[in-house]
Amino acid sequence: MTGQNLEDKKRYKCPICKDTTWIETKDGCVRCSCYKKERVKRLWESFGVKPNDVKKLNDYKPYDEFTKSARDKAVEYIKNFDTIKAERENSFGVFGQPGAGKSHIVIAIGAALLNRDNPVQVIYMPYLEATRQLKANTNDDEYYLKLSNRYQQAQLLIIDDLFKDKTKGGKLITDRYNNTAGLNEADMKHIYPILNYRYINHLPMLISSECTPETLQELDEALAGRILESCGDNITIFKGRKYDYRMKNFKVEVNHDKP
Repeated sequence: MTGQNLEDKKRYKCPICKDTTWIETKDGCVRCSCYKKERVKRLWESFGVKPNDVKKLNDYKPYDEFTKSARDKAVEYIKNFDTIKAERENSFGVFGQPGAGKSHIVIAIGAALLNRDNPVQVIYMPYLEATRQLKANTNDDEYYLKLSNRYQQAQLLIIDDLFKDKTKGGKLITDRYNNTAGLNEADMKHIYPILNYRYINHLPMLISSECTPETLQELDEALAGRILESCGDNITIFKGRKYDYRMKNFKVEVNHDKP
């Protein structure tokens, strides 16, 4: 690296375009990659998540062989992303026990790929907030399609807490008549086109959900099949309260506070 390049790196957030967001090519001026990267970061921030401030995979502290395996799978996924991104089994899923650090893992993967030198366009989709936003804009065709296409066509899509409103404690919610809360027509209208488009076009996803593969199948076999096939071996399923990472940390803090 030359002295001028070092100076530019210190002076500008993006030494490639010198913070203009434009670079000159033989075919004319085009947007610098930093422009798309910053735009994506603003979309994350609209849901209250700052990609530069999220917990990293190094912050996920394994406490047995299974949690170590979960972290190692995530590390390998980041390393191999460019190789597997166009394959059938190109997604990554973390399912099961609430509080196990599922969101931590998928968001950390996404942030690492977004923040690398050759950034991946990673779109963050918190399931509940995003589907509410889609439902609220069903009468605005242009804006609805813009939102839906954003999730359908992203290079990499994080779906965080998929079907959160359908599960509690890893089990499907039931009403007072003991009927399970399945996917209704409105649910399918918004999430099915996104998942199906990405499945057909081999577009990767990072998915966290309290559902297990079994509860996914109870909700909808077709969607479950697409999700699980896309993930292949890149799946971790946390089962049992011993994997409640949040409560484990809370108990440690409480014990430390005892006289």
